[in-house]
Amino acid sequence: MKLILAVFAFAAIFGCIRADCRHHNAIFKSVLATDHECSIYLREQTTCDGEDCTVRCRGLLTRYWNDSVGVPSATINRFYRPSVLDLGYSERTGCCLREVIARVPQRAVCRRADATIGCFNQHYGHFRVKSPKFVPFTDLQHQQILRECIDVLRIPHTIIAGYLKHGIEHYPEAQCLLRCFLIREGLYTDAGGPDLYRMSVQCEGNYSDEQFRKKASKCIGKLQQQCLDKCELAFRICDECVTGEVQLLSVFVGASKSTSNSITVSPSRTVILPPTVNVEAGSVFAPRPAAG
Repeated sequence: MKLILAVFAFAAIFGCIRADCRHHNAIFKSVLATDHECSIYLREQTTCDGEDCTVRCRGLLTRYWNDSVGVPSATINRFYRPSVLDLGYSERTGCCLREVIARVPQRAVCRRADATIGCFNQHYGHFRVKSPKFVPFTDLQHQQILRECIDVLRIPHTIIAGYLKHGIEHYPEAQCLLRCFLIREGLYTDAGGPDLYRMSVQCEGNYSDEQFRKKASKCIGKLQQQCLDKCELAFRICDECVTGEVQLLSVFVGASKSTSNSITVSPSRTVILPPTVNVEAGSVFAPRPAAG
């Protein structure tokens, strides 16, 4: 019996290692898997001029392509590995993109996607087609995940209005909501801290900047050594360490504003002010004592 339990335990651990058993909604797609998915969607579709739109579809599903922009976003680089000996890959890619922009009209969305992404295939580095990569969340997905966390933690709507007006630092409830939001998006764990790579992809920041990584890691290490509760630690890491091009707090606040605008608050409820807060019945957080 013990042997059987040991086998099951090993299988569960090994399965978690392979399948990433963290508690999040993050999605990972490879180029090959995405192209196969696109072939299913586009199988019965033909464009007026017979163009193949698979490459554009790939960019849309992995979220580095937008027709209104007409060039891939910086996050396309997660599918390439430049050679350490090639110092001119970025300049050559940029030159190719400028030529394509001048030659292919933006309204020809499929040809524009083929040509611009082709610049990366030719000049940027080794094209990694099998490796699954993190797919950034959309604004609507941010709002859905935030609503789930609001429901799980039973955060009163007045708290949302309060931290939007006065700041997250004044509301422990808001800090726990932020922590839940980051965990659900696969951007943070209590054990490992922030995933700087995924955060950078989500915010279209420059993860390849070694100075950013070193500075953020040093700041995170200092905070983790302090006796902070899990919610405050998550907030302070985002507020003090993960800044600049990677602005997770801006994403959270933006989702909070959209969610707050869609919620009808009863006129009898008032915005809860810091530091004295009367938490509504049903909240998982204990009422904070009045100042003084």
